[in-house]
Amino acid sequence: MERIICHVDRLDIEVTPLAVRKMKEALKDAGESVGVRIFVSEGCCGPSYGLALDDQVNGDDIVLNVDGVKFLVDSFSAERLRGVVLDYASTPYGEGFVVKGARPSSGGHGCSCGCGH
Repeated sequence: MERIICHVDRLDIEVTPLAVRKMKEALKDAGESVGVRIFVSEGCCGPSYGLALDDQVNGDDIVLNVDGVKFLVDSFSAERLRGVVLDYASTPYGEGFVVKGARPSSGGHGCSCGCGH
């Protein structure tokens, strides 16, 4: 399968053509100023990856265009997204966007505190 590889400044991710196609479907009625924000948040159980529609570009954002889809990534998330693949998958439990190749947190421990983060 052909992949679209993005190397921009501090951002090094791959986006599959299927993910780009599904993004275009999701953005069809959103307007030209709306992009897809890829973000990482850290909790005691390690990193969590997410996507959101966003029309605001912040000062530290990396903005890239992948085959007509605008992606927004803040500098904190860009460091943690190096080498990941953004894909779209269907499973018996549902379908949606997935981040593959994500690195575990540097803490090296499982989640045992029960806080959900």
